[in-house]
Amino acid sequence: MGIFLQQVINGLAQGGIYSLIAIGWTTVFGIVGVINWTHGEIYMLGAYTGYFITTYLHVPMIPALLISMAAGALIAMLVDQLGYMPLRKKGVLAATGFITALGLSQILRYSANAIFTANPKAYPVLVEQKLIKLFTLGGTDVSISNLHLYILVGTVVIMICLELFLKKTLTGKAMLAASQDMQTLGLMGVNAEKLIKITFAISGALGAAAGFFIGTIYAINPIMGALAGLKGWSCAILGGIGSITGSLVGGIILGIVENLTAGYISTGYKDAIGFAVMILVLLIKPSGLMGYKFEEKV
Repeated sequence: MGIFLQQVINGLAQGGIYSLIAIGWTTVFGIVGVINWTHGEIYMLGAYTGYFITTYLHVPMIPALLISMAAGALIAMLVDQLGYMPLRKKGVLAATGFITALGLSQILRYSANAIFTANPKAYPVLVEQKLIKLFTLGGTDVSISNLHLYILVGTVVIMICLELFLKKTLTGKAMLAASQDMQTLGLMGVNAEKLIKITFAISGALGAAAGFFIGTIYAINPIMGALAGLKGWSCAILGGIGSITGSLVGGIILGIVENLTAGYISTGYKDAIGFAVMILVLLIKPSGLMGYKFEEKV
């Protein structure tokens, strides 16, 4: 049991990172209605931003995280400005948005590969790592590294800030309303384009934060966003599209399942089993764990 709990705790930080990616996915899809496949690349670029400013400018961990999030927000807004907004103005985003998103993600991925090269890069040591013993169970010490604890706390803080923004500010409330009916909101005098830009900025900041956190644990490379983006989308679907809490739960579940699979079966199966769990849940509850079930109007 002690080993089992250790794997669960190890999966919490990984799951928190997946949750950040998932929430970035679901905010853009819920408000703009486009599956933003560039989100994985923004995650990757956020990781590289953190790498360069910590390696060459020696910026400490927390300021580096904030700078990476700002960079992610700017990149996401630029992607919308150049890629999605022209399609919205022509009224063809729904028809061509998916293909445009795929094209933009490929451009960003292979441009990064040409600029940064395919060689993996590792962050410098930002904190002196040590294990924090939580308790002993069955003769096994259950512990967590201070770095994983920082990542978990950082993830929770970011999500609390997002939740407060959505629930306590006029802009946040407008975003929630836009996820239900953007056209009606526009008729009420709300600047839809400004709202969409803010949505992309938040999504990009979340993706970049996830990239920064993963960079403090693993080496980074230009194609890291491909699988991470897919997992983030899977977590969003698992938790329920449109639900921030659902995305959080979906990410935590996937992170824990992957760690248990790696610990008890093989690291080679962790991705496959994680996606299998998602499919199983959706077969039982198609709207996701905490998604809304919308009735079709006739």
